[in-house]
Amino acid sequence: GALLYTAAPLGLFLATIVTYQVQGVYFAGSPEVAWRYVFLFGLLPAAVAFLVRLFVKEPERWQKAASHAAPPRLAELFTPQYRAITISGLLMAVVALITWWSCNAFISVVATGLASEAAAGLPPIQATALVESWKQTAGNWFNIGGLIGTLLTVPASKVLGRRTMFSIYFLASGLSVLAAFGLPMEPRTRLYMYFPIGLSVFGVFGAFTYYLPELYPTRLRGTGAGFCYNAGRLIAAAGPFLVGAIASRGAGALGGALQVLFYVGFVPLLGLLVMPWVLETKGRELAD
Repeated sequence: GALLYTAAPLGLFLATIVTYQVQGVYFAGSPEVAWRYVFLFGLLPAAVAFLVRLFVKEPERWQKAASHAAPPRLAELFTPQYRAITISGLLMAVVALITWWSCNAFISVVATGLASEAAAGLPPIQATALVESWKQTAGNWFNIGGLIGTLLTVPASKVLGRRTMFSIYFLASGLSVLAAFGLPMEPRTRLYMYFPIGLSVFGVFGAFTYYLPELYPTRLRGTGAGFCYNAGRLIAAAGPFLVGAIASRGAGALGGALQVLFYVGFVPLLGLLVMPWVLETKGRELAD
């Protein structure tokens, strides 16, 4: 599961490269249309996903369980038998998703603001190229950290257990975000701080691919894991609106973004408070 999730940082790494090449190289002089071509590249993975879906088969284990049981219902997740399990998965997902979406969504705003200060006095095309280069640098460090952090969830979970693993990642997430956006540092150093942020904030998601499915029996596995993860995404969906509001401030966007991100650093630290309610699944037989 964690190996599968490495597709997320790898995919974002490719997206960062595409964005830089389109907006910073080929269409550096036409920023009003460059982003449209970036979005058109999204057709490529969509087409690949459609083709792959034609060859995906349902797991035999699930087919066997579903053949003699009623279809799963969302309400079952909140029955006395599964309520504690659902709360455990939902709490972990909400904390991680709010932190991740905030850090990831503000990469462009932070990098643009820092680069704009460094690009003062440069010709427009050179200034645009510098901004796109700094955006790529921040994105690359974030995604490389996420790739490594994703893989590290495997030994951490197997040796320390799931609850301890989450505690370490949340603590590291909070400290790295607070340091990156609260301490005074050189602009480029702040960009490089996206590596420890990616290592912890992004890396922890490698654990959700196996932790959430471990919580539920086979017939509820997809429903339960999907609800916990995507309910957290709905809560975090307010983030893009906040990013847009801050980005519209123009020259004042950087200060607003740094302030918001600093307070986001407290979210994973608050997540440590709910660890007593997080279920440990290390060494436990999968429920059927």
